[in-house]
Amino acid sequence: MRKKFQIILTLTLVIIFQIAFWSLAFLSKKYIHDEVVEQVKTDNKIIGEQIIRLLRKSYFSIEDAKTDKTLQHLCDSVKLPNGGFICAIDIRGNMVAAPGLKPGMTMPFGATLQDFDGIKRFETTDLDADKTFDGYAHFEKDGRTDLVSSLPLNSEMRLFVHQNNEFIEKRAAKYVKPLLLFGMIITVIVGFFTYFTADRIVKKYESKIEVQNKELKNALEEIRTQKQEIETKNIVLEKQKKEITDSINYAQRIQQAALPSKVLSKNIIDEHFILLLPRDIVSGDFYWYHELENYVVITAADSTGHGVPGAFMSMLGLTFLNEIVVEKGIHKAGEVLNQMREKITHALGQREEDRTTSDGMDMALCIIEKDTKKMQFAGAFNPLICIRNDEVIELKGDRMPVGIYGRMETGFKTQELQLQSNDLLYLFSDGYADQFGGKTGRKFLIKNFRQLLLEIRTLSMEQQKDVLRMTLQKWQGNRAQVDDILVIGFRIK
Repeated sequence: MRKKFQIILTLTLVIIFQIAFWSLAFLSKKYIHDEVVEQVKTDNKIIGEQIIRLLRKSYFSIEDAKTDKTLQHLCDSVKLPNGGFICAIDIRGNMVAAPGLKPGMTMPFGATLQDFDGIKRFETTDLDADKTFDGYAHFEKDGRTDLVSSLPLNSEMRLFVHQNNEFIEKRAAKYVKPLLLFGMIITVIVGFFTYFTADRIVKKYESKIEVQNKELKNALEEIRTQKQEIETKNIVLEKQKKEITDSINYAQRIQQAALPSKVLSKNIIDEHFILLLPRDIVSGDFYWYHELENYVVITAADSTGHGVPGAFMSMLGLTFLNEIVVEKGIHKAGEVLNQMREKITHALGQREEDRTTSDGMDMALCIIEKDTKKMQFAGAFNPLICIRNDEVIELKGDRMPVGIYGRMETGFKTQELQLQSNDLLYLFSDGYADQFGGKTGRKFLIKNFRQLLLEIRTLSMEQQKDVLRMTLQKWQGNRAQVDDILVIGFRIK
């Protein structure tokens, strides 16, 4: 009877122990895995947000991504745990920056995406341009699945932050495997000694629970350590971002001091407005005017690029205009742009035989004779719009910039227009018309800009400025500003 009881007790305890052990092992594995996955999700998103915040507050732009090494350097230098990395994907689904990729090169992303809750897979080109995505990236060819966070970098690129799911699974499993092996050994020992003594069963069970708790504690401690490392990296990124932002804000004060005051001549101009909206604190768009004895010179210019590079170009432009108009006294519109082109190409070291670069600026420049109200106009790509009563008169600029260009055999043409009282004149860059927005995310377009000016022609110039600003904000919505914006409007006395 005792032997039978010992056998029954042994079998019962072994079965109960096995059920309890495997249940605890399963729950432990799931808990550890879920904790690791949740931390990876948070880490990916934090890293992506910090990198994008740093890039957006610096000189980085869509055009910079094609030539600048900043983003590629980040992809090569930022090392994430669990086989992780960062890369940038354009709107066509190609990687434009990734570990080991040379600047200017692209390659297919080669992965399909899946959110954490759904079962449907889709491509990177299906992502909303202005929304964050968290989920899985399946690389079928490599047999790899990553946990990713994808954040909009700008209107044409997204940043992807990866950590490999297989590494995460292995990391969770490595804490459980010793537990399983240890449990099997303990089960045999417990079964053998239970036959002789129930007391041995209790002691071994308590020992097993203690080991399990220790393993779980170690796993959680490692997770906390990783979190602290991420927080330390965030502090460094925030410090770098602040230093860059402070430098750019100081550059903004210098640029604003270099621009002329916003009070145009009352001798010929009744009222006016200047709407200048930089994309990145400092602006590549700039305005300039000067009053000679019988002439008023007004120009709106759009330098190559924006942010810090554009601001440097604008300072060159302001300097050269003062030399040409003020010091040399040149007051023929086409000749002013010709002189500007010579100075810019010389300053930038551009050569006649190399016309593939596009550094320079687009300009719209008018010179008005005070006593006769005769206006000269010359344009480098940018036009001038004159609204007279209900009629729109547009003087188009030459199809070449102020700088080296493929077609620049001839100089800039001077066009003339006899102005009348109450004529409305507008000089502007392409930033307003090129802004994406609306329900479909398309550009505002020059034809809609021209129609808007016609509709607000009866308002005061200050009211027109307010309408232009509010219309742009409504059109843009939550989308990022894609370029510097400059609009100058004035009414002839």
